[in-house]
Amino acid sequence: MYILRGVSGFSFLPLLKMQMHEEKKSPMCCVHCGTPVNEVYVQYSPGNIRLTKCILCKCVADEYVECEMMIIVIDLILHKPEAYRHLFFNYPNLNKLDLKDLIWKASMMFLILDSCKQSILGAGKVNSVKWESLSAFMFTAGMVLALVALRSVVYLSTIFMASCFAMRRSPYVNVRMADILLALLLSSYFKLFTFAMMIWDFSPIMIYMIDMFVLSSNALAFKVMLNTTTPTAVASIAAGTVVTFLVDSLIQFCR
Repeated sequence: MYILRGVSGFSFLPLLKMQMHEEKKSPMCCVHCGTPVNEVYVQYSPGNIRLTKCILCKCVADEYVECEMMIIVIDLILHKPEAYRHLFFNYPNLNKLDLKDLIWKASMMFLILDSCKQSILGAGKVNSVKWESLSAFMFTAGMVLALVALRSVVYLSTIFMASCFAMRRSPYVNVRMADILLALLLSSYFKLFTFAMMIWDFSPIMIYMIDMFVLSSNALAFKVMLNTTTPTAVASIAAGTVVTFLVDSLIQFCR
């Protein structure tokens, strides 16, 4: 997912569209040190493989190849960087996933989940979804969806800007904006717990706990993708959160 490319300006959408249409597959990497590798295993016959070692750290490049998905999910919840590198760099290549389709599906799913979360928080308030009639539902649901989309755009744009500054500090290796977007979407898997909150009764505090887990996971994804330090990653995610909060407060004030 690393490419040698300069970063100039902050026009992310054209760059993102161009990168999403690229057919060239991104290289895989060692999950321990992030060194690019051509392959993570050698297959001699069906069911008979040998895991390759990293030329830099001398460790097995990706031991998650032989692990069940549940093991990977547990390590993701535990915030292990090795699991995140496997998910972002190696898993899409090993399973020949389409980057464009994956981004669109993940974006739509999490947009709907954020809208459901907003409906739960806004129950009984002015910005909640109304169910009195079809027209009221369509209007209020559209307003909630538009507000959630605006928040997501502001949050992602701020993080993209932070990633540009981070990549300028190491100009020889850059990361595609499409890869950063995919990493942020996939690392927001804690939002799936919103489904449970729509079925069973939970305290509203659980929503904020899910948000904290999502932000911490986004910070680790940012650190893994850009190979940066933890303070830089945390500061970038915090900046996106603060700017989103300020924009949301401005919208509420203008109402």
